[in-house]
Amino acid sequence: MASSVSGTPFRIRQRLSSFLVHLRSVVPDSFRDGFDSATFGVLVAAIAVAGYLQGALSMVVTLPAVLGGASVVVLQAVMACFTLSGLFGLSSVALLGQLAFTSENQRPMTGPTVTAVVPVHEDAPVLHRSVESLLSSRYDSLRVVIVAEPGDDASIRRAREYTGEDRVDLLINTRSPGSKAGAVNYAAAVTESELLAVFDADEQVDRRFVSAAVAQLEDCDVVQGRTIPDPNGVVETVAYYESVVLGDLSQRLLTTLTDFTTAASRTIVMRRAAFETVGGYDPSKLTEDYAFAFACYEAGVDVVEQFSYASTIEAAHTAADWWGQRKRWMTGYAQVLHSLVMGSLSPQNYRSLVSPAICAGSVLGNVFMLSLVSKMAVLVVNGAAKWTLLPAATLVGAALALRAYDANAGRLERVGIGYLFVPAVLPMYSLAGIKAVVEYVLSWDGEWYSVAKGQESG
Repeated sequence: MASSVSGTPFRIRQRLSSFLVHLRSVVPDSFRDGFDSATFGVLVAAIAVAGYLQGALSMVVTLPAVLGGASVVVLQAVMACFTLSGLFGLSSVALLGQLAFTSENQRPMTGPTVTAVVPVHEDAPVLHRSVESLLSSRYDSLRVVIVAEPGDDASIRRAREYTGEDRVDLLINTRSPGSKAGAVNYAAAVTESELLAVFDADEQVDRRFVSAAVAQLEDCDVVQGRTIPDPNGVVETVAYYESVVLGDLSQRLLTTLTDFTTAASRTIVMRRAAFETVGGYDPSKLTEDYAFAFACYEAGVDVVEQFSYASTIEAAHTAADWWGQRKRWMTGYAQVLHSLVMGSLSPQNYRSLVSPAICAGSVLGNVFMLSLVSKMAVLVVNGAAKWTLLPAATLVGAALALRAYDANAGRLERVGIGYLFVPAVLPMYSLAGIKAVVEYVLSWDGEWYSVAKGQESG
């Protein structure tokens, strides 16, 4: 009996994997792009119609006694406005409260050696951002290890310009080339420091971050810092507000309710023991950071966030790069969800069951967000457009508050007016997310999108 029970999850996983492989093979290669696009179009239309029909339904709401206790008939689209406003409003209060009361721990100038790993792939134009900012860190016991891919001659030449520094080393990733995860794992394998850190090549790291993270590691296993795209253009501004709304804001209630805290593959400092507990980053995952976060969550690794000293990163510079990068992220999320669902068939603990639900929220939340557009259309058609101002004002207000916080902290030069267009950013992101999921299910073959980098420093 035990053998039969233990074999059931394995057989289910086999069948699910076989079904996905079969689904991807049904459509000939020459028709896949068109089939993906057609499926995407049909799905978006279905979401829009379903959202409109649902929003047009009437429901009876009984007011609290203090408001008279009367029964009021309202459209469900109105309730969607209250729901969205409530979610983002509470998240804003939680995040701004966290930012206001973040403890700036005593920041040591020295201590255990931190190995800061900087994986590079065609990153020669931006490598100066991470390396030079890390070398100016207030934490003295810091070594920078640049890990370049074989054949990336430009990045290798650029990295060698820094190896004259006593604290900078260059590795060529001959052990497991082809992925950021493999590069980080390689660097971890050939170094021995008690603490590991990972930064992207294009990060401008706050000089106080590493020392603050080391101080926090006295009470936890992993410290995850905050990164914000540099909003120095129209597309870049879209990326910034998308980051603060869908990244910073959307995580607040999730972290409060589930204790799931993102542990990524940039702006992160961790104990080597924690890294080894989860087996490092998974090179087979398109979004190795998202998979790593769930591995830490399920293993009970204690992750905390450090908001005081954010890094600025380069954003996508063109609309095509923005779209392609978001599709890549959401394809990776779908891949991680697939993996988590498989793992939940043989759960190790309760978090193995919670993880797929959390991940599904990130993947399928795009459907909810897109359906809100057609629900807002219901209000316009019915002469109740004023209700759409409630969620719009909540989003704009939250975005403005975060932009003002970043500007006041000296990370950004000015506030600008980009926050006024935040409500339009969410449907755009939803479309990219839905397209990515469609392609993952029907035709994804492991390809990933790479965005253009900035210019060489003078």
